[in-house]
Amino acid sequence: MRIPHWSTRLELALAEPAALRVLDTASIMQAAKIVRREISKPSVERWIQEAVAANRLQRVVRGLFLNRLIVPPARLCEAAVWLRPGAVISLQTVLGDSGVWNNYTDWVTAVVPLSSRYTTPSLGRVETQGGTFVFRGVPERVLEAGAEGDRLVSGVDYRRATPEAALLHWLYLSGSPRSRMSSPPLDLDLGELDLKRLKRLAAAMRLDANLSGWRARNVVQHA
Repeated sequence: MRIPHWSTRLELALAEPAALRVLDTASIMQAAKIVRREISKPSVERWIQEAVAANRLQRVVRGLFLNRLIVPPARLCEAAVWLRPGAVISLQTVLGDSGVWNNYTDWVTAVVPLSSRYTTPSLGRVETQGGTFVFRGVPERVLEAGAEGDRLVSGVDYRRATPEAALLHWLYLSGSPRSRMSSPPLDLDLGELDLKRLKRLAAAMRLDANLSGWRARNVVQHA
């Protein structure tokens, strides 16, 4: 019986449900050595080039790739935390995907914790080969306030804000003198939000006044 080529075995391994969804060169090399211990780095690098050309991998930045072999294929937003430690997908990406905001954007928007535990991150727009990221800084005390089940989506293996948390992140940034973000649009579909969760998070984040003021303007506009 003929043993499959090492590259075929590598691709089968990367298609397994438990495989990494975002890969760097080191993790690909490690996976390749599992299927063929004596594999050389140049051989793996050639496979990477071929895999990118065939869209089995999608390059984000040098040495970082989305795994397109796995089902469902990895999405660009999953690479955010590799670019900025602690990043949480939020703001327009979450509100657009969830139907709260009707202006879809293919940019990936994320908030990054500002804390002494992390190096001060580089914020703003970041262009990559995979697409555009926009990173905005929010104090860690705001990002981590409230129950984890209220602020983070469960069932995904990256940090993604709930729509309620995403709206509050936006309200925080629009009210911060250090941010140039304008207020969230008043035509957001609040019917898509869990209003009890929104109130719990607003209280935990100390954003009750920001939320009340924004909702009051929303009511006036729609009166």
